[in-house]
Amino acid sequence: MHRVSSFIVAVGLLLVPSVVGAQAEGARKEQSFQLKKRQAAVGDVDTVDLQVALRLAFELTGPEIEPEPLNVSSTTVSHCTTTVLAARKGIIDRLKVAFGDMFDETEEGGKKERQASPISGKTYLAGMTKGRLVVTDEAGKPVSKEEQAAVKENLPELGKADPLEAALPDKPIRVGDSLDRFAKVFTEEFLQTGDPSTRFRGTRIRLSEITQDAKGPVGIFSVSTTMTLKQADSPVVMTIPLEGKLSMLSEGARLLEFSLAGPAQVALLEEFRNQGVTVEGEGEMKLHLTCSVPQ
Repeated sequence: MHRVSSFIVAVGLLLVPSVVGAQAEGARKEQSFQLKKRQAAVGDVDTVDLQVALRLAFELTGPEIEPEPLNVSSTTVSHCTTTVLAARKGIIDRLKVAFGDMFDETEEGGKKERQASPISGKTYLAGMTKGRLVVTDEAGKPVSKEEQAAVKENLPELGKADPLEAALPDKPIRVGDSLDRFAKVFTEEFLQTGDPSTRFRGTRIRLSEITQDAKGPVGIFSVSTTMTLKQADSPVVMTIPLEGKLSMLSEGARLLEFSLAGPAQVALLEEFRNQGVTVEGEGEMKLHLTCSVPQ
């Protein structure tokens, strides 16, 4: 499984009570699931579609202050196809990356704004040169610093082994088994961004079901984590308990789908509570990522 960019958010895992459900669960626990890792090779193609949505509707009130509403929604959409151009012993050194529609759409106070990414609809080459990542256009010509930064945010780490794949278990696992090592690396490499104001904790990943499709066995993993957001100049701390699922194809240990969702909970810092300030409202975040697997 190749690393993709850091993202946030969740979707609920279905629990099916009843005697029949319990019997089926007992049968599934007898199944084992093996992630058959495969080294990256020239010609490998990955297509990733991502949508992240945030909605907040809160209001601050307090003595001698006018109510201050926060009503904002945002959606981030991205589409990216990577093709391996050079690899050695499974380590990717060079890629072609083609971006589809890439944009951020926000609405605040009834005003909508859509901002396209500088790399939307463009194709680039990226590779390691003397230990340094170099990004050019498809013809090999230099690109702007803004484009370079945006491309790098959407690339796997070139010139190094994939830490996510290395953290996957080498032995067969059964329904109910937890992937503690993978959950730790998943948090560090996939969820956690470079923004110090955002933190993830308590990530758990557990095999909940084994299904079968045309490409072979698929493991369905339940995922839970808690995201905390505290900006330096903000009087509030936002906490989002996230739950969701992750599906992986046994053959090649390929990520197929990842979805998360959760309610946004906001709390005031103690110094503001002591002044009689209160906050009320609700919000949510959602993420849905799909990866296509070549036939």
